Amino acid sequence: MVLAGCEVIGESERLIPMPVPVDSTERAHVLIEFTGFRCVNCPKASAEAEVLKQTYGERLIVVAMHPASNPFTQGAAKYDYTCEEADVYYRYMGGNATTPFPTGNINFTSDEDGFLNDYPTWATLLAQQMSQPTEVHLSVQAMRDNNTNNITVTTTASADKMQDCRLVTWLIEDSIQGAQAMPDGSVNREYYHRHVLRMAAGDAWGENKTIPFTAVTVTTTMTLPDGCEPKHCSIVVAALDGNNRIINARQTTIQ
Repeated sequence: MVLAGCEVIGESERLIPMPVPVDSTERAHVLIEFTGFRCVNCPKASAEAEVLKQTYGERLIVVAMHPASNPFTQGAAKYDYTCEEADVYYRYMGGNATTPFPTGNINFTSDEDGFLNDYPTWATLLAQQMSQPTEVHLSVQAMRDNNTNNITVTTTASADKMQDCRLVTWLIEDSIQGAQAMPDGSVNREYYHRHVLRMAAGDAWGENKTIPFTAVTVTTTMTLPDGCEPKHCSIVVAALDGNNRIINARQTTIQ
């Protein structure tokens, strides 16, 4: 019954955008991928996310979320990919235990169909948002203390005009090897789960910050959870407007 809710969408329905030059001063967008290791079609969505990532480079940040409230993330597995913040965002977008997987969202935005979009539509939706400018500019650095596993994230933010934002800081772990149900009904126990959200620093919706024209520096700390491989981890900082929409973001490795 669980697998019956997993969406099957033809490969021919996808729209692949043309490559876009990368400019570090431009706006970066966030593709939220709701996924689960029991979903047989989620590997197709993950492959689509990788195509888009290769197309847009640093202008696209992929964050894979495994909400515990959906049964596709539950059951016997070597690792627990879920985190509380994934459920916060999933419920905010209208997700529940019967929502078909895979599904996703770009920049926490919604349209007449709601927040959650099937993966063949991601390319079109992303292309529509890619040309939208931002008035908030970010740069991010992350340093880890090898003795304590504490991570210090330093975000430098400026704005074309004074902006009230919320800055959200995420810890992402990449290339986690573990079981995944596959489209042919098999189970791949050597599958690599990409861009997995592990935690947010503090509140899931971040902290309120007023971003001035002159740059302001914000320092955030978090502790690397047990079991996370530091060399596979990165930090994402996203700036949200008053409607919780992501208006810019940056991703950095942990030094």
